Amino acid sequence: MNPFEHVLQWLNVRNIRLNQQQLNLIRDHTIIRTAKPKETLMGQDQVVEKFYFLNSGIIRLYRIHNGDDHTLGLVNSHEFLAAPQLVLSREVSTCGIETLTDVDLLEWDGDAFLKIKQLIPEVYTIELAVMARLLNWVQQNQIEMICFPAEKRYQLMLERQPEVVLNIPLKYIASYLGIHTDSLSRIRKGASAETSRSRPRE
Repeated sequence: MNPFEHVLQWLNVRNIRLNQQQLNLIRDHTIIRTAKPKETLMGQDQVVEKFYFLNSGIIRLYRIHNGDDHTLGLVNSHEFLAAPQLVLSREVSTCGIETLTDVDLLEWDGDAFLKIKQLIPEVYTIELAVMARLLNWVQQNQIEMICFPAEKRYQLMLERQPEVVLNIPLKYIASYLGIHTDSLSRIRKGASAETSRSRPRE
C-alpha cells in the first residue's frame, strides 16, 4: 500500500490539494518507519524534535504526575501526532507519546519540515488544519470527561474505537476513563449483559 495514501485522504477531507511536484518534495523529506510496542515517540518534559502521521497501530498520549501514570488519549486512527509548530519552536512537551502496538508512521524532524514549509506555501494551511484538529480533540475530551459518566464514555469508545478496546491492556482504558480497573471490569460486564439482552432471540 502507498504509505502516503492515508495522509493524502486526511488532506483531501479538508480540501487541501497538492500537485505532484509538491508531493514529490514532501516524499523526499519524509521518513517511513515502523515502531514496536512500548517505544517512546515523544518524551514528557523533553524538547519536541519530531512529529508523525499514524498510518496504522495504536498509540497513547500520557503524563506521569507524582508517580502516577495518566493516559490522556488513545489514538488508532489516521492522524498527525503532535504538531509541527512544536517541532519548529523546540517546545518542551508536557506529555509523552508511546506506542501500544506495532505501528507504521510517517516522520518529520524540524529541518525536514522547515525545508518543506519554505518551498510549499500550502503547508501553512496544513499547519492550521492540524492545530484545529488538535483543539477539537481536546475540547471533545474535556466535555466528555466533565459531562458524561464513565459508562457513557466507555460506550462511546466501544463505538468509535473497538480496535483499541480489543487490543490494549485494560489499565490504559481505565486510566483514560479516569476510573479504577475494577470499576472498568464492572462496566464491561454490564455492557456485555446489556448487549445480550438486546439481541433478538433465534
